[in-house]
Amino acid sequence: MLARLGFQSDKERLATACQNLYDLVHIYVSSTNTILQLLNMHLGTSFPTLAVKENFSIRENLQLLVNALKDMQASVETKDKDVEESISHRLYAKIAGHITSLQDKVTAVKELYESYKGVVDSIKCVLVAVMLKHDRVPDTVESAIGQLSSPALSLRVSELLMDYADIMKMLQENETPGTTDGSSSSSGTSQQLKLRSLPSSSTLAFLQAILQGHRSIKKSLRIAAECLEEAFRVLKPPCDIFQAFVKTLQACMLEITDKKQET
Repeated sequence: MLARLGFQSDKERLATACQNLYDLVHIYVSSTNTILQLLNMHLGTSFPTLAVKENFSIRENLQLLVNALKDMQASVETKDKDVEESISHRLYAKIAGHITSLQDKVTAVKELYESYKGVVDSIKCVLVAVMLKHDRVPDTVESAIGQLSSPALSLRVSELLMDYADIMKMLQENETPGTTDGSSSSSGTSQQLKLRSLPSSSTLAFLQAILQGHRSIKKSLRIAAECLEEAFRVLKPPCDIFQAFVKTLQACMLEITDKKQET
């Protein structure tokens, strides 16, 4: 009944948060690979395609992605400077700008093509170099990671797909009977969770980090769900910005293709 009203159980929240984070990591990597392919195609670079490293933590995967984007930006720095010296300052500012709308960007690309198609070697090369060089995604993602002290980022990506039954088994195997602090045992003594040090799983390390003492299994699920949801809330906006950048770049590249076909 609660589910129908829009309320989720702790079990459902945990499963949803895990899936959302798993999908988010893959979207980040997919967007990065789109930029890699454009860069390799139009600037002659040979950056290898990235893959989500399932046995690496979320933090490690995102850091690898940030490093790859920074390497790509460094590779186009010379080209970006050449373009800045070759075209008008006004037009360069429009191509490199961060707050320009998609329509304004496409309009600037049309002007770039019409004005400089015989001056610069490749309009698409110019576009990829300038837009990538001035993209802020690497810094934005790093800033988001820095905001999160959440132990959720220490989870391996593969563990985000751990079956709920496996999580429950892990919790149950590591609980000890007891009572809450300051209360005496009576009828229906509650089961309190006590996670022992088992370094074989980063899931256990995650649970140990968030529990901070003896808590019930039910409460541990809620805390785990909240922790994962917070990580998703912080990491999703940079991902949305990244996707918007990729879509803008693709739309501009398509506009150049269309202009070429018209001539």
